[in-house]
Amino acid sequence: MVKTKVSPRQLMIVTSGFSFGTIAMLLPSVIADLAGPDTWLSTLFGTAAGLLFIWIYAKLGELNPDKTLVEILQLYLGKWAGGLVAVFFIFSALVLADQGVWYFGDFVRTEFRPDLSVLASNVIFIAVLVFALWCGVETMYRTAELLFIFLFTFLVASALMLIPNIKPENLLPVMEKGLPPVLKGSIPFLVSCVWPLAFLNMVYPVCFENVKEAKKALFKGYLLGALTAFIVITICVLVMGSSLIANTRFPMYFVNKEINLMAFFSRLEAATVSIAVGVSFIAAFGYAYAGVLGLAQLLKLKSYKILILPVGLLLTLFSDIIYTNTPYELKWDMVTWPPLSFTLGFILPLVLLILSAIRKNQGKNSS
Repeated sequence: MVKTKVSPRQLMIVTSGFSFGTIAMLLPSVIADLAGPDTWLSTLFGTAAGLLFIWIYAKLGELNPDKTLVEILQLYLGKWAGGLVAVFFIFSALVLADQGVWYFGDFVRTEFRPDLSVLASNVIFIAVLVFALWCGVETMYRTAELLFIFLFTFLVASALMLIPNIKPENLLPVMEKGLPPVLKGSIPFLVSCVWPLAFLNMVYPVCFENVKEAKKALFKGYLLGALTAFIVITICVLVMGSSLIANTRFPMYFVNKEINLMAFFSRLEAATVSIAVGVSFIAAFGYAYAGVLGLAQLLKLKSYKILILPVGLLLTLFSDIIYTNTPYELKWDMVTWPPLSFTLGFILPLVLLILSAIRKNQGKNSS
């Protein structure tokens, strides 16, 4: 299979978008429900804890510079055991891609275009996703560079325009109930913004000539994405208060309705939708690419492109039934997904890292 090459800057941008991800619209309400006014502290704690996991992903790639995660699984766990785990990894990637489609459609229909049919929104999103997969990871990463400039600029601008609406007292009291709520609130951050980054090991570092530069880009991208999440979450708390956020499905969208600067900059919901589309697409592409490429490697195909159309059709078929309804989605995200995310984002990479380190030491001893 032909190896693609992307730049460290592109990896940094994609990592930040992947970390911010589709859940960015929902994450503030989830954390606020657990941590209350300490939501911002939970985000900071989660960011600090996340550095350990990013180090695991970076070190795993550094020890296996010419292999993707699926190839590493087969190398260390064997053909059959590694293949079974790889199937679980690939299936999870494709399910997460479809979840991204569902989140996007749910947001657009709930807050922006309630008259839009489910099938229409999903088909449009997946059609563009299939086209991006066909163009390849290099083209998509270049596109992400262009999207990044607009998305990050608007996030910063909207945060500045919301300054007149902030209420510092919404951050008080600090740690009124001690450390446990802060720790509980950091778990959704790890589940949504940190552990899914393990899927980037399908492109890192195999797509890079300079592994050290790629490693730095991975850390920079994570910190940039975490900073973005922190800004969004803190602004939401400052403007709305943790109690209101906890009961609002899309806090970021709701908060941006409050922008009214000199009666000129107001009602910027459309720009909020563009952010949702942008980060949703970056995350969905990352999952879909990891799934399609991993499946192609598992089947020993020369190119993953032969699988794009069948996978796209499957994503379309299941995108509307991936969640039966919103209560089911909330229960799945809060109960089922955290242990799965922990397994994929920590247990699996840690086991592979230990096996990689053992093999490297054995190689040194034998030489």
